[in-house]
This record gives sequence, structure tokens and C-alpha cells, in this order.
Amino acid sequence: MTNERPSLCASCGECCRTRPGLEEPARFLAAPDPAAALAAALGSGDWVLTRIAGVRCPRPATVDERASGRVHEGAENSPCVFLGEAGCRLPFDGRPRMCRELEPWAYGDCQVEWDLADASRAWAPLQGLLDAALR
Repeated sequence: MTNERPSLCASCGECCRTRPGLEEPARFLAAPDPAAALAAALGSGDWVLTRIAGVRCPRPATVDERASGRVHEGAENSPCVFLGEAGCRLPFDGRPRMCRELEPWAYGDCQVEWDLADASRAWAPLQGLLDAALR
């Protein structure tokens, strides 16, 4: 079961169109070589590192970020690279944690259980892993 609400999201889509959700460390730590898995994601151009309270955290890139090779901090007017015409192209369990935990509500007043502060706390002790992935 998922918390997807395509009818609500299709009329708004603010999150997917302006600020892709952050991923938790578990996605990369589950790989045999976490630094290599993160390096591959970043090298694909589909993922970027953004800063939250001074802590680098991975998230999907926006279309403009992938095209320019530059990370934009904060909301922008460019969709997530995984947003297709029919919604997210990733299967629900393959989406970043913040996206999976987003609870859509009418009028764009969505709620999320795992937020920016949680992501920052989760990634803070793993900055060395990010350094290794960037080498």
C-alpha cells in the first residue's frame, strides 16, 4: 500500500515540479560498496548533492540541474528528472524517502514524516562517505 494520491498530485505537483525529495542513507548503505553506488548515482546526472543546514544530502536532480551541471539550492522552476507525463517514473519503493513519505492533501498543504531536518541528521555522520563518492 502506498500514500500516492494521483488525483491530488496531478492538479498541483508543486513538489515534483520545484523541489525533489531527499533520500535517506539506507539506499546507498545497502549496496556492497556504498561509495561506489553513490558515485554512480551522482555520475548519472540524475542525482545531486544539496546542502541542508550545512550537511550534504543526495536527491534527484531537476531537469535544469542535469542540463546545466549546477546544483540549485532551494525551490526552482524546474521539474524533477524522474517526473514524467503520467507522474513519477520511479516505482513507489524506488523513490527517495521524502517522496515516499509525502502525504498529499488538498490545496498543496502536504505533510511529510521524514523532513529536511531528519535528512540532515541522517547524513551528517556520513559526510566521509560522500567525500569518497566524489573522488
